[in-house]
Amino acid sequence: MIDHLPDRLDLYAMAEAGRELHGRMALADLPRVLPLLESDAGELDVVLELGRDEDGTHTLCGSVKGSLELRCQRCLEPMTYGLYTQFRLALVFSQEAAGEVPERYEPLLITREPTSLVEVVSEEVLLALPIVAVHDETSECHALANEYAPAVAKRENPFAVLARLKEK
Repeated sequence: MIDHLPDRLDLYAMAEAGRELHGRMALADLPRVLPLLESDAGELDVVLELGRDEDGTHTLCGSVKGSLELRCQRCLEPMTYGLYTQFRLALVFSQEAAGEVPERYEPLLITREPTSLVEVVSEEVLLALPIVAVHDETSECHALANEYAPAVAKRENPFAVLARLKEK
């Protein structure tokens, strides 16, 4: 087990060796994620397990856990989002090989060059973020949204005119 995360790593060789890595990654180091965050303060706990499964597939399985500050799209105020995501990736060298990956894995296209762990973690964080960030139902934001919701005017039934004509 390795207790730090290097910048770049030969994922295929590490999978051959069956390594496990634990570490922390600063949010400020994730340039693709930063535009979606309110603050770059904080770190993510990252666990990566590289190995081979019973079919001989080289795999990268892991998890990312942390706390992110996003902007609530209902009240436009900052909100804390608890991130926890797990992933199971199969390491492949070509698009053709990606099509043959067992369904229990998502393919990760790699080269023989060392892979940036920041890119791998960024991708998993982006996939785990909510499409629309909003406070939960118990927050004050939800109450304000209901208070300022436009009132729906009650319209008269269009057939009521016909009913009145029929009565005459």
